[in-house]
Amino acid sequence: MIDDELKNKIKNLFKQNQFSKVLELTEKIGIEDRPAGLENIIGISKYNKKDLTLKDLQDALLCFERAFLKDKNSIHGFNGLLNIIKTGTKTCHVVNRFSEFLHKAVEYYLNIEKDYENNEEFLAAGHKLFSYLLDHDRVNEISKKILDSDLRSKYLRGVAIFENNYNKICSQSDHLNIALKNSKYFSKLQVKDLDQIYYEANNKINLGFISPDFERNHSTTYFLKDTIKHLTKNKFKISIFSIAKKNTKDQAQNELRTLSDAWFDVKDFNNQKLVELIQKERINILVDLMGYTRAERLELFHSRIAPKQVSWLAYCNTSGLDEMDFLIADNNLILNSEEKLYSEKIIKLPHIWNSHSGFDFIRKLNKLPSLNQNIFTFGSLNNFRKISNDVVETWSKILHEVPNSKLILKSSTACDNDSLLNKFKKFKVDHKIEILRQLDFIKKEDHLKVYNRIDLCLDTFPYNGVTTTFESLWMNVPALVLKGYNFNSRCGESIMKNAKCDYFIAKNKTEYVEKALYLSQNKEKLINYREKIFQTILSSSLFDTKKFTQNFQNLLLNLL
Repeated sequence: MIDDELKNKIKNLFKQNQFSKVLELTEKIGIEDRPAGLENIIGISKYNKKDLTLKDLQDALLCFERAFLKDKNSIHGFNGLLNIIKTGTKTCHVVNRFSEFLHKAVEYYLNIEKDYENNEEFLAAGHKLFSYLLDHDRVNEISKKILDSDLRSKYLRGVAIFENNYNKICSQSDHLNIALKNSKYFSKLQVKDLDQIYYEANNKINLGFISPDFERNHSTTYFLKDTIKHLTKNKFKISIFSIAKKNTKDQAQNELRTLSDAWFDVKDFNNQKLVELIQKERINILVDLMGYTRAERLELFHSRIAPKQVSWLAYCNTSGLDEMDFLIADNNLILNSEEKLYSEKIIKLPHIWNSHSGFDFIRKLNKLPSLNQNIFTFGSLNNFRKISNDVVETWSKILHEVPNSKLILKSSTACDNDSLLNKFKKFKVDHKIEILRQLDFIKKEDHLKVYNRIDLCLDTFPYNGVTTTFESLWMNVPALVLKGYNFNSRCGESIMKNAKCDYFIAKNKTEYVEKALYLSQNKEKLINYREKIFQTILSSSLFDTKKFTQNFQNLLLNLL
């Protein structure tokens, strides 16, 4: 038994984040004498050691597991399970041998699910767990439960809405209805009436952009920086509100700082304080670069804080918010007859809805890799969450049809690789899959060089790749894409049309497989396509950022 004095001492040290001292005090307490709450304290202390070792990580996970098993019906057991999920999803992609803890967490989660079905922390942990393990069915179940409930968590509801973009069962009409229903869970913030703000004092149109992604070479920065650079300076003042952590050593962040006229680090601002700042700066047009990627911040646009409020780039679907005025798309993404399926007024750029700045190192013609080896290599560098069960089945058919073929996969987000391989194992093609670790590609150039190993890229559906398809074309590797049914699922089609690569757009899954087979058997044709892409892609709408910015600027001017 542990006396009260020792208990209090441990608790106080833990509250002060004195983790090494906690471990010193508890090292002689036998496992059988540790209550569930103490197991959690010891586990967290081990995980937070400055010189964390693999043994420390394993011991931490074992502590959390014991906390759950010792008292699963208490708050301490509940926290033990949440700690397994939180720690495991952060670390198991680095140390794969510990993934067994997450697979056991599935059993534990299902064991107590009925007792916590309306608990926000529990649902968030379950969503994280099953997303990491790529269990799409379970994730959909949790998302539906969240959206059908009256839970008020903006984060949870945003995660659930975003999830529907991965789900082919969700029609665009469903997307709209869910988003409209969800809008009631956003607060109306305290704002000034626009007629109380003296916009006439602006010498130029004050154009504001807000995002949590202005950092670490996030894809948003590649689509935004040239647009800002090429805007007519005597017409626009550029104000950037960065919800990312301030980092003066971040090259991407510093570049955007330089390009903007006014930069605001607002990560620590709550929504009300941020609204007050935006209105103080007299923003004429406020552009949302978040959508449901950051639902708790999307709430800003539920109130009228600027004369014109525009959704662009980050979230390719409807917000459902009555005060979000416009959604920027193009003619390939949303048909005129479908505009009523989005709560925003659809405004369309003449060619493509975004344009990429490219990269600052020399391009070289990437010759067809299969010419030098007897293997035809397909590839997808999309985040593994986008690899739906339909995609696995379709890609498996391709690997069966194409002898001596392989598929290279690489994800920008951490997932359980074994779970993905097991999906391909069902179709007996797992031996043809090569999964690359994100950790091995810290530099952008190293990431792009992966395309030198790929003959043909395969796009995901219904959630298409965007950045990855721009990257593959910059590296003169075409991507095979599938026609979709809404903005989100037609991004690949718009990109390939604007690249003048219409052949690579398949009208259905059967044609998708047929075209992959044909191109693998007709390498000369594929070589010709790749050479053409190399010669023309930089002058296309995809990378002609000056022309894009002119169109973008005209679109904004027409809003006023």
